[in-house]
Amino acid sequence: MAQAETSKVYRGNLDKLITQINGSRGIDLGQYRRQYLERRIAARLRALNLHTYRQYGTYLDEHAEEYAKLLDTLTINVTEFYRDAAVFDLFRNQIVPAMIDEKLRTRHRMIRAWSAGCATGEETYSITMSFLAGMGEHRNNFLLSVLGTDLDSNALTVARGATYKIEKLGSIPSEHQVKYLEVEGDVFHIKPEVQRYVKFRPLNLFSDKPISVVDVIFCRNVFIYFSREQQDAVLDKFWSALSRGGYLVLGRSEKLGKEASARFELVNSRERIYRKPMGT
Repeated sequence: MAQAETSKVYRGNLDKLITQINGSRGIDLGQYRRQYLERRIAARLRALNLHTYRQYGTYLDEHAEEYAKLLDTLTINVTEFYRDAAVFDLFRNQIVPAMIDEKLRTRHRMIRAWSAGCATGEETYSITMSFLAGMGEHRNNFLLSVLGTDLDSNALTVARGATYKIEKLGSIPSEHQVKYLEVEGDVFHIKPEVQRYVKFRPLNLFSDKPISVVDVIFCRNVFIYFSREQQDAVLDKFWSALSRGGYLVLGRSEKLGKEASARFELVNSRERIYRKPMGT
């Protein structure tokens, strides 16, 4: 087969694989550059001793756990502070002030956030620090509560310890390092003034009753583990948990299915931020 024809076949097979992954898990690989996708998927092919995209597609059908390994390979860093910094910049500078304005208008003092699938707590503390920075002069006027949940009890133990290796410091904005962290040797600690707003507990998104009346839910890079049907079930719970006008933040590779898209308002397509309409 001529080189041009071979290249066309491989492009077509990669497109089919991308469509398969999107259909099965709702993971949007369109944000990645083509060459990057080819390199990262090639790494998984080598690890599994596979040779074609078609073989890999079959493997995904037979081994659902491979979706998580693929996402880990694509995103490289699985858990870190302020992962995808632009999401937290937008949250701190736009979403939090808008939330504060609405709370002041309706005279509600309670602000509740849920970090679903929080792992070892980096995202949960990032959310909390972003809230504290975004609230500004109104910080003491509200009762902030941030809940991190996960199935992994060992990960939750790490999260509660609020101590991390110094290597993780680089992704945290310098002004937040000064305000909210204490560095000690080769580790750093989240200051008590941040920890006081945060709680962690185990929670199964399918079988356990979710918390209710929350203003924002972060569930980022979690849906890769779920089928479309499971995603829809979790989204139903999130819809019920969110207060009117509450926000839902997904991972950049994730997107809502057709039914959920009709229910939520799109706030920012690139950062995958949605909102429950005020009138619902």
